Amino acid sequence: MRKFFQRMKDAIKAFGFKQWFLLILNIVLALGAVGCAAGVSRISGTLTSLTAASRFQGTGEGRFAQLACYLPVDDGKTEDDIRAFRRDLENKVVEQSLEAQEGGRLYLDGYSGAATLTVRSDNGGSAAVKAVGVGGDFFYFHPLLLRGGAYIKEDDLMDDLVVLDEEMAWRLFGGVDLAGLTVYLNGEPFVVAGVVARETDFATNRAYTGDGGLYMSFSAMSRLNESAEITCYEIVMPNPITGYAEGMLKDVFPIGEGDIVENSSRYSLTHLWEVIQNFGQRSMRNNGVIYPYWENAARLTEDYAALLAVLVVLLSLCPLTFVIVLGIRDIRRAYRFAKVRIPEKVDEAVEKHREVRLEKAYKKKQEGED
Repeated sequence: MRKFFQRMKDAIKAFGFKQWFLLILNIVLALGAVGCAAGVSRISGTLTSLTAASRFQGTGEGRFAQLACYLPVDDGKTEDDIRAFRRDLENKVVEQSLEAQEGGRLYLDGYSGAATLTVRSDNGGSAAVKAVGVGGDFFYFHPLLLRGGAYIKEDDLMDDLVVLDEEMAWRLFGGVDLAGLTVYLNGEPFVVAGVVARETDFATNRAYTGDGGLYMSFSAMSRLNESAEITCYEIVMPNPITGYAEGMLKDVFPIGEGDIVENSSRYSLTHLWEVIQNFGQRSMRNNGVIYPYWENAARLTEDYAALLAVLVVLLSLCPLTFVIVLGIRDIRRAYRFAKVRIPEKVDEAVEKHREVRLEKAYKKKQEGED
């Protein structure tokens, strides 16, 4: 090993300008490729809304996928549709002998839709707000930081609870410790269950441009706005083989012109390659789907991750070529050395063996004469 490093040291000392230039260039490019790869890894962990599958799996051995369905405006679903889908899904998984772990659930789902409502407080603050009506385990998929109070849940006895985000809480009450206070949506009283903080990552900051919002039960929203529809459905379910969960979802949950996205494989090399291939067309929406802010944030991170992946490939080309060329050169040198030295060594061994044999024969002959 000491000899190897000494040879390396001697070789570096013999470098000229060209060799130093190529070495430094390839080191810089290799470091750039490593940096871009680290960027892809960091971006892939930016959004907590894409981690439901890994959290649901926990330490278990089963494979799960997180999927989201986005439906066109004016072609959304009702809560009756969601209940019918759940029955169909449960029948499907029973047919295919999929079972939940003891004490656990086989899948989790959540859904949401949006509507513009008027909100006011007893303090006199009033505003038009884009309310999000939610159901199922919506806040499992979107674990927003609670600044006070609690989330609303599907099994709440009453559906007259709301969760305000920080901006709306300050706008209406001038604070965030509001659990138990009353707000009025389209004139009807609702109780504040809690206050949440929006995600602070760079993608959400760009995707969410509102002046504050709130979350409420979808059933309550549909009472206040009869045209409200479910336009986003999310689920974590078993995915024993790649594509299984998405195929089952397509079979039992018709989405028309809508989109299905598998969030758990969003940053895989295969998917990033698809993003690159469709990069220009991704901005064109002609199927009537309006993405919620969390999907827009995810698509932004996808774009960045895809561009960084391209940079990894481009920056790696020169160093890899350099290493391959050096490797081929060393192999050729080793081959030429072996081509010359091995025959020489063989000839030396044969000659030595011949000398030994002749010497033995001579000694034997001398002993016979004596």
